[in-house]
Amino acid sequence: MSADLEPAALTAHELLKRKKEVRKWVLVRGFLLGVLVAAWWILFVPESIVASTLKYVLGVVVGLVATGGYLYQLRSVFQPPARD
Repeated sequence: MSADLEPAALTAHELLKRKKEVRKWVLVRGFLLGVLVAAWWILFVPESIVASTLKYVLGVVVGLVATGGYLYQLRSVFQPPARD
């Protein structure tokens, strides 16, 4: 990597602003993923497997699990490792 392509150092304010922006988009993506998975479950799971009234409840639960799993995998965005 040449010296011309090295990223410029960020000030503390710019770094904080960038972290907030990244956190916001990670939360939005997690929420949308949960909605997508819940909608898929509610619309496409056959009623021969799950009762129709239980299908909606399980769809919401599956959406919450998908959102939680996504945010858990990206927990480093919210809690960066401590520096020594």
